[in-house]
Amino acid sequence: MPPPLIELAGESCAPLLHLAPANGFPPRTYLPLLNALSAYRSVCLPPRALWGDQAPPTDYRDWQADADDLLAGFQVHDLPDVVALGHSLGGVVSMLALLKAPARFKALIMLDPPILLPDMLNVIRGAWDGGYVDQMPLVQGALRRRQVFASRQEAFERFRQKLLFADWSDESLWLYIEHGTRKRSIEGDYELIWSTDWEAHYFSTVYLQIWDVLPRLTESPPALLVRGGASDTLVAEAFERVQSLAPALDCIEMEGQGHLFPLAAPVETAKLIMDWLDSKGIRA
Repeated sequence: MPPPLIELAGESCAPLLHLAPANGFPPRTYLPLLNALSAYRSVCLPPRALWGDQAPPTDYRDWQADADDLLAGFQVHDLPDVVALGHSLGGVVSMLALLKAPARFKALIMLDPPILLPDMLNVIRGAWDGGYVDQMPLVQGALRRRQVFASRQEAFERFRQKLLFADWSDESLWLYIEHGTRKRSIEGDYELIWSTDWEAHYFSTVYLQIWDVLPRLTESPPALLVRGGASDTLVAEAFERVQSLAPALDCIEMEGQGHLFPLAAPVETAKLIMDWLDSKGIRA
């Protein structure tokens, strides 16, 4: 079953841009960014975490499977010449899809993808081999996240105090809450749409062969990687290593921005994206 197509912004006749979101962030959270890219028709084929109430798989299913879902969706919904815009998890998934079917794409833009250093990838590989991947800190942190709130106002007030959202505008935070929670039919309270089980699943199934495939990126279609200068996800050492291994990949750093800069600084991010697309002769 291919993913459903979500229309997000822009005119139906405009050039196509596909958003692949970060782990835990529903696509409409990105509306401030996509509205600033209004020359494009922005759509999303959401990951399985948002396909309904299905539970994540219990066996190992890495992000290549999500790239296969994405390509299946492109085919079913007849989406050609895609400008692929992916944040975090979505950046790696978009890259894997492009490497498998480059003719589908016009350009690739990865925003702070989790390209982890080899030592960290070895830790994750060892955790799977040893059967304790569910004990890793990121996985445990996701599983401990609060999922249910008495009201959306309570959720807003709780998240407003979190360091993760400190540089978000109230508008962006409300979009996250409005489109990231749903009312439970019986209790009358609200729960996260992107469940903590799925969030933990994506953290535990990081694509381990990332350093093997990065050099396969070429200048056609063109590809861009943007790092938040203060990101703790794509660290400076990994960013430098990427530039040496993938010379065809354009790399830009947004000074002072953290991992969630597409949501914290949407207008600035959109300008950077449009300037890069223009530099490559890709115009809406």
